[in-house]
Amino acid sequence: MTLEDQLRDALDDIVARVPSRAGLADEVLRQARRRRKLTVVATAGGTAVAVAAGTLFVVADPLATDRPRQSASDGAASGGTAPDDVPDQGAGGAVRLDLDALSAGAAPGVPYYADGVIHVGDWEISFEGDFPAFRVLEEVAGGLVALVEPAPDDSGEGNLEVWLFTRDGGRTQLGAGQVYNVTVSPDGTQVAWSVHDWSTETEDSGPGDTVVYVADARTGEVLHTRESTGDDGPIGVAMGFLPDGRVVLDSATNNPSGIYLWDVDADTLIPWTDYGFVRAFSPRADLAVLGPRNDSDGRAFGVVDTATGNVAWTFEPGDAGRDAFSPDGRLLAVNLPSPDAPTVADEVRGEGAEVGPPGSVAVVDARTGEPVLRIEGGYPGYVSWESDGTLLVDVWSDDRTAGGVVRCTLDGECELAVPVTEGPDSGWPLLYTNR
Repeated sequence: MTLEDQLRDALDDIVARVPSRAGLADEVLRQARRRRKLTVVATAGGTAVAVAAGTLFVVADPLATDRPRQSASDGAASGGTAPDDVPDQGAGGAVRLDLDALSAGAAPGVPYYADGVIHVGDWEISFEGDFPAFRVLEEVAGGLVALVEPAPDDSGEGNLEVWLFTRDGGRTQLGAGQVYNVTVSPDGTQVAWSVHDWSTETEDSGPGDTVVYVADARTGEVLHTRESTGDDGPIGVAMGFLPDGRVVLDSATNNPSGIYLWDVDADTLIPWTDYGFVRAFSPRADLAVLGPRNDSDGRAFGVVDTATGNVAWTFEPGDAGRDAFSPDGRLLAVNLPSPDAPTVADEVRGEGAEVGPPGSVAVVDARTGEPVLRIEGGYPGYVSWESDGTLLVDVWSDDRTAGGVVRCTLDGECELAVPVTEGPDSGWPLLYTNR
């Protein structure tokens, strides 16, 4: 057994005993930025070890290019060997970002926060306070829902807050506590979230009590609740709605037993899939990106047809944020690590760089995985689609001290949507801290 194998086994064993914490990776990155340096995500021989939403993912990279491309017209991006059940990756153009050469474009067309104001198109919402970031900023029918991460209290935690803003000027705090996600139904009329109580813990280091709420997105009225206790206490992180109205739940634990479906009318909970974690849903909720359980033999993420449960294709390495699907659901943006990132053994020996090599964003056909565009350079991070043909990407300078947001079209034409400025202590430039 190699050193890397031993380290990987040790990490798997350790994470099974650590209470899960949603957004842990984001908090680590924010703390690193406050120190003006990046804590490198360790990789092991083409695999990356990353903690996200209380989860240890170990993934590998078949889409790594041999060299950086200079523009979208330079030709096909080379790919590694794909799993047998994945359609041929085909050829997709690539564009390499030069932040100093990009021209300024229009402000983002998605909800974003700046200078004490939430911007939603021409709608501005004043929202000031002592908080480092938003976890969620998402439009709903008649308004906007936000998950606000306040400054930590004396315990180092602090309660997150769920807010509903309506276009008639109303604002309602829907809930507060250990809330790890807020999700919106495909038609925008309902929102769901969960509050986890860690005063007691299960044997697999999960909360002993979880209450899930579903509310009317127009009024804030709570329509349905469900409480999970005892061994089922961790079940209930609200991650999405299926088209038939059932709520998709995963678990606030590093050892999930699977993903579940809550029928709110019948108040029944049934297992849905053996995957462990939900990463993204398409706007119509007909496709989902699901992550493996920590005890799974394979480490690939699956793109799943929610109607049939069939896996359309898989990918590893990489990750997909909550806004990874284009508005029409046709495309998927996958964040890929660099193939040149240091290995776990390098990190243990102290040979990892203070700032690791940049990764890339691969835009692919959501149902086949065939590449459409690859965005390289500028340390691309979280992605949010502005329209079916344009996406916004958080980007950082080579030393990770300055950040901005780039808008790119599928033709590889890019411009700045938010100027590159010194990185704020409060997180990503647009505060897409869980995207």
